[in-house]
Amino acid sequence: MRSVQLPLNGVIHLVASAEDDHRLREKIRNHPGLPQSVEQLVTELSTTFGAGVPATVEEPNRLNGGRTLLVHGSAWSARLEPTHSGRGYKVKRIDPLRIRDHHRLARHFLSLHTNGWRRVESLYELGEGAHSFWPHIEQQWERLVNSRAEASATPAPEPHHTAFLDTVGQVVDASERIAAAAARSARPYPYREITPVGEQRQGTHAVYGFTMVGEGAPEESAFVQVKGYDEHRGQVVRLDGRLVTVRFDEAVDWQSLPKTGELETTTSTVVFKKQREAITALRDRRTRNPRLLPALVDARTLWLNAAKDTPTEALDPDQTQAFRRAVAVEDLMLVLGPPGTGKTRVISQVANAVARGDGWTRPPRRVLVTSHSNRAVDNILPRLPPDLVVVRVGNPGTVTDEGRPYLLDEQARQLRGQIIAGVDRGLREFTDLEVAQRWADELADRVDGLVAAFAGADAARAAVAAARRAVGGPAQAAVDGLEWTLADLDRRLARVHRAIDRAVRVGRVPLLGWWGRWRTAALRSRAHQFDVTRHGHAEGLRHAQQYLDAVTNDSPEVRHAVSALADRWDRTEKARDAALTAAHASRAAVGGSEPPPLVRDTSDMTATRQDLTGLVSWLRVRLPLLRVRARLLGEWHQEVSGATTQLHPELIRYAHVIAATTIGTASRPELSDVDFDLVVVDEAGQIGTADLLVPLVRARRAVLVGDQQQLPPFLDSEVEAWGEEVGDPRVRELLTTSALERLADRLPRTNVVPLTWQRRMPAVIADFSSRMFYGGKLRTAGAHVHDDDLFGSPMVFVDTARLPARQQRELPARDLDHRQNGYCNPAEALLLSRLAAHYEAAGRDWAVIVPYTAQVKAITSAIVGLIGDEPRVKLNVGSVDSFQGGERQVILYGFTRSNRDGNVGFLRELRRANVAFTRAKEQLVLVGDLDTLTMARDSGFRDLARALRDHVATVGEIRQYDEVLNRIGGR
Repeated sequence: MRSVQLPLNGVIHLVASAEDDHRLREKIRNHPGLPQSVEQLVTELSTTFGAGVPATVEEPNRLNGGRTLLVHGSAWSARLEPTHSGRGYKVKRIDPLRIRDHHRLARHFLSLHTNGWRRVESLYELGEGAHSFWPHIEQQWERLVNSRAEASATPAPEPHHTAFLDTVGQVVDASERIAAAAARSARPYPYREITPVGEQRQGTHAVYGFTMVGEGAPEESAFVQVKGYDEHRGQVVRLDGRLVTVRFDEAVDWQSLPKTGELETTTSTVVFKKQREAITALRDRRTRNPRLLPALVDARTLWLNAAKDTPTEALDPDQTQAFRRAVAVEDLMLVLGPPGTGKTRVISQVANAVARGDGWTRPPRRVLVTSHSNRAVDNILPRLPPDLVVVRVGNPGTVTDEGRPYLLDEQARQLRGQIIAGVDRGLREFTDLEVAQRWADELADRVDGLVAAFAGADAARAAVAAARRAVGGPAQAAVDGLEWTLADLDRRLARVHRAIDRAVRVGRVPLLGWWGRWRTAALRSRAHQFDVTRHGHAEGLRHAQQYLDAVTNDSPEVRHAVSALADRWDRTEKARDAALTAAHASRAAVGGSEPPPLVRDTSDMTATRQDLTGLVSWLRVRLPLLRVRARLLGEWHQEVSGATTQLHPELIRYAHVIAATTIGTASRPELSDVDFDLVVVDEAGQIGTADLLVPLVRARRAVLVGDQQQLPPFLDSEVEAWGEEVGDPRVRELLTTSALERLADRLPRTNVVPLTWQRRMPAVIADFSSRMFYGGKLRTAGAHVHDDDLFGSPMVFVDTARLPARQQRELPARDLDHRQNGYCNPAEALLLSRLAAHYEAAGRDWAVIVPYTAQVKAITSAIVGLIGDEPRVKLNVGSVDSFQGGERQVILYGFTRSNRDGNVGFLRELRRANVAFTRAKEQLVLVGDLDTLTMARDSGFRDLARALRDHVATVGEIRQYDEVLNRIGGR
């Protein structure tokens, strides 16, 4: 049951003020299809009461929100909030109807049959008799949802599954409160000018440039809104000095934006809305994976038999096992891959095998590849086979260079170019259709003339025969006799041939075959005799006709008839020539799109007339169809030449692999009605459960790929700073522990495949991470040849402990900028920036990783001063979080913290060190105060720092700050 007819015996009142009308008029600038006023919306609702108003009940999409009623019109949807009095509804939003709305209605809806709809401007106008019918609507909605769930193959959630979803819901609520509080505490950023990207100061645009006042600006990727305009919300996609480029969620009319004002940071409500929708889908049993909850909560999975597929690239034994199990898994499995173990290669092979199928028992299926960040998603795409159709769905402003060629918009533009070229070729074939029609009309007239000429010639021929008959006497009688005899012979010969056919059939019958064969031979002999006789009579008729002509040619009547026949025949030949001219012209004008039938230009008048008549019939039928085809091609050319968005559904439909961020899988409208066979989640160790559920509910089965020793979704130190917001230990556990980490030791061993051979780092680096984080199980394949002009080992520690105290110590970031938190260390920043410039000059691929934003800014500024190229420097200087999943030839890591008290702050999250160290492909240079680090108050970090010191002293190099700095050019 997809819908329920719901009679409501009364009028429903909608509360909408004049301000609501004003907001609607503002929105109409960007969406002309919306109702012109709330009154018009009410009128449309009232005029559809006979057919019913399609409606759905929507779960809360914001913190502390309640359910709302979503009603749908011809081109819009309106979100209605029940009043506390239960007498009506407040109009909260009116939006254009989108693909996701159609998808929602296709699942199920209520059809509301009321006595009408009415608008009032305030709650006070709701009379005592007014009624919202909200409890009844909610009740019927619950019944509808439950009936759909009962028909689902997914079992009802068990009580502890429901409790788990409740906890995940609390995580979403806590995350939203924390994000909102952070946004409120941030100061707004004033701007003095706003410019549409493209410089067109008319109409609507999605991207605008804001020229900021002063040095302050929101960070790249931050969500912002124009202060005082809550609906104008977007994301910072580029920073260029004081110019901040913002891509808004929806196109915004330039005239509606204040030309001076403030940008304020805000939260992306889309993230939390999609997380809640995923939770609701699990509750309502609307997920593609019926065994998702048992796998996530109970670590309960189906038995997994590995597939027998052969990868298209060479894989090591661990990778091969992961590949074959991932192809075959029916619910959920994990691939645990420390750095450099080839996780991306495994993902590309799995996506390729599932997308193609095995050609026998497993048909091709659609694959979703996702991760928490754009960079992580885009890192995978170049490794996928080039002949797969791969579509990247996301914001062009945040997709990296590696992902940009796969973007939906980019591929739609390429497809549009190919289509337009093909349509142009097709249209060229139809350029002369009007000429063809004129020639076709002319041809029809000329063929009519030819037919008339043939009829005249036939009449003239009959007149000649009649004239000869009148004066022929005995000669005519001889001709008549011979003609009768020949006709009689033809009839008798026809009978003999029919008898031969019957005898041949009898000859095939068992027992009667001998008689049939004898009879056939006898009849063929008779037919031969008839043929001989007929030939003789025919020859006699020819001579008799010649004699008749000779004796009658001098007759005046015959001479007159023969002359008339000659004249008629001359006319017929001229008519034929004219018709052939028109035929050739019309065939040429039709072109080669659909070749017309040939016309034989021979002396056989009858054959030519038949060909011409056939061509006229063909043109009469096909030319209108060709004109329609040309018109459709023209319309298609015009449509395709415009916006490429109409090509998006076709590209999505035929894609083998679709790539998007975890939230993008649900928030992008292009994917609203797309389901997947398999979802592969990369870097799953960094993704919280609430985020992870968003893509998981879209696919029939899932593979989580990641490393439980990388950074978790949130660090313990971050959660501690949030205090009471996450007081519940269950919420805290879900915030600080990824689903990958929770399941790594609980899922059946068949569903967990570790990768143990790394090929990225020199062994001296990998061995330390293996011992400290992977229980000594991470092994190095192949030897790395060290080649560095500064250091004699791939792993070096530059110690700042011997510097003067005033020079080596850390500084609170707020001492330099009141907007900043954390710490910076000028001495480390100086050395790290000089080392970066050195490796840049040497042509090496480098990155600087430090723990604090203030230190990132200081080092970025210093390196830009040394080598220029600010965009490249910004790409290569960042925090541990920003480089997770990346790699460079040279990694320069600064600890920043240097103090007498051994305070190391959030460095105590040991996995930060593991992430930073394992980014290096050739050289790892660590810069820090060994005294502070090895005497840290936090025992876990202290043990790590001492083990690091001992390891580097044994197999690497410990160098002093001044020595290294002087070697690369001093201060």
